[in-house]
Amino acid sequence: MMDKIREMSGLNDEDIVDFLDIKTGYSIIDIGGRDGFFSKKMLKKTNNVTVLDLNNIYFDELEKAGIKTIRADICDYSSGSFDLVFMSNVYHDLVNECCSNTLKNINKMAKKYIAILDFKPQDTMFGPPVSIRLSKDKVINDMQSIGLKLVKEKELKYHYLLLFERETKN
Repeated sequence: MMDKIREMSGLNDEDIVDFLDIKTGYSIIDIGGRDGFFSKKMLKKTNNVTVLDLNNIYFDELEKAGIKTIRADICDYSSGSFDLVFMSNVYHDLVNECCSNTLKNINKMAKKYIAILDFKPQDTMFGPPVSIRLSKDKVINDMQSIGLKLVKEKELKYHYLLLFERETKN
């Protein structure tokens, strides 16, 4: 199912991972990473990738590939410290379920960067209902509220990809 959505949406996984500019040695957590689609690509850039998901159906496969796994709900989970917190097509759900906890928890875990790939709030034949999709401006405001600034963005056909960096204090 997810492969079909990726095909229809025109997402180029290599372009997305390249956009993130992952450095060797970076620690990454893929929140809601499910089958590790992006995590497996990130593992080619760094050897420290973790998938956090409520559903552990893919965990054996991911662990065999060298990806760490955590079964937890981001609404309640904030352990660890990662150079990059990555979320693909999940931020809209997290905001609608537990916005303040999500922001608090990802802020605690993110050492340097947070990247969000999510659906634009427009009608498509796939993806979540338009009513729960978030505008890019809403996501930017959320990240600014926890001290992150937008450093890069990429417009895709049905998605936006945003990279935020922790603001340094002088």
